[in-house]
Amino acid sequence: MKLKHMAVLAVGVAALAVAGRYALALLGAGNGAYVYETADVGYGPIRKFVTTSGPVRALVTVSVGSQLSGQISELKADFNTEVKAGDELAVIDDKTFAARVAQSRADLAAARAMLANQEAALSKAEAVERHAERLMGRQQTLASKGIAATTTLDNATRDAEVARAELAVVKAQLENAKAVIVQRQAQLTQAEIDLERTRIRSPIDGTVIARTVDVGQTVAASLQAPELFKIAQDLRRIRIEAQVSEADVGAVSEGNPVEFSVDAYPGRRFQGRVAQVRLGGTELNNVVTYTVIIEAANDSRILLPGMTAEASVESAKVDRALRLPIDALRFKPRGPAAPTAARNLVEQLDRELERVRSELALTDEQTARIAAIMKGTSAGQDKPAGVGSALASGAARPALEGETRARVMQRLTQAVASVITQAQRAGFEAWTARREVAAGRKSRQDVTIWVLTSAGGLESRQLDLGLIDSYFAEALGEVLQEGDKVVLRARTAGRK
Repeated sequence: MKLKHMAVLAVGVAALAVAGRYALALLGAGNGAYVYETADVGYGPIRKFVTTSGPVRALVTVSVGSQLSGQISELKADFNTEVKAGDELAVIDDKTFAARVAQSRADLAAARAMLANQEAALSKAEAVERHAERLMGRQQTLASKGIAATTTLDNATRDAEVARAELAVVKAQLENAKAVIVQRQAQLTQAEIDLERTRIRSPIDGTVIARTVDVGQTVAASLQAPELFKIAQDLRRIRIEAQVSEADVGAVSEGNPVEFSVDAYPGRRFQGRVAQVRLGGTELNNVVTYTVIIEAANDSRILLPGMTAEASVESAKVDRALRLPIDALRFKPRGPAAPTAARNLVEQLDRELERVRSELALTDEQTARIAAIMKGTSAGQDKPAGVGSALASGAARPALEGETRARVMQRLTQAVASVITQAQRAGFEAWTARREVAAGRKSRQDVTIWVLTSAGGLESRQLDLGLIDSYFAEALGEVLQEGDKVVLRARTAGRK
């Protein structure tokens, strides 16, 4: 907001001169004179930011390692190599693993030969068992006719039972041979998998951003797979792992827009969005921070993994706010011209009462009753023609000493509610609802600012503030109007 007005003020006789874009109010001279710098209240955007920083990362980064131990015999990818999923990156010497595959295949062939041998033995045992069953049957027939001896029948029965037992043994050996084949097949599959793993392949499409091995280097895989390559997936999108303090993380949420820069391109601002606010905090030296993931486009691929980004997260925004410079919040008048706190409240009360009188079309009698309630007197003592004569006269100041603006406005609301008619009820509810909406956006309450009046004097206004950024504060309610001149600072006349 542009500084446009200056005023020279002193306690004494008043005179006003207006020329062009500058307003000068001269009220005396000498040691009591002050020069006031002012700024116009106007509409504009207010944006609140949470500043943070963090490293740039690829959206997905995969570490490629080896599940086998061995010597690197060939490298097929280097730094910055573009790879596709399944492309070979490196080869581990496979002689040992190829020999294991050959041995497993031979073991499988031997197991299959053993199965064939057991199948032949089963056929033989079945033939012997059938022959023994037939002999036992003939001996039983002859014995029933009294022709065969009992000993011969016993021998035939024994031979049949032995043949059945041998058949069961052969069947069990056959099942074992089949199981051995399955086992040998699994061993062969494992050996072939190990042989295939000697070819280190890329699991994703991306770019090789790190390589930690060279040809001839021995890889030792034990409890943890050693990292051979690091691949970043699609550097056209990146993420920033920003650290936000616990005091600011409550203002950050998914979807907040982000502006950030990197040292490599100091003149450029990049755009992104908050993708995630991680719940787990990190404590370091009694300072708790939370990781906020910011995603951004990187179509030109100029943002590289590892860069440090300085980010500003837009946590809140008002596109058209009635705003004033934050310097106006710090200004305090000096000298005997500074109004008292009670007078400030009276002035605020006068303005609010005038507003509600206009909106609800209050009668003079209703206005007098409200003024009497606020001053703590009886309604018959005051029958004002205007609000100012009821309150600004100073009679209300003793009743307001030590009161806060919030309590005074609450009393005003109760006073208005006690005197209105049923026809004025709808307007009263609209007035209170508007005040409640404004209260829902408050960030600070009862802030006093000072306005340079058209007569060249100082007037205090007590504001409810909404959004505040590094330069401006949003004024809620109707205490300030566009074009009001708020005082920013003062200096003694004659000083530069």
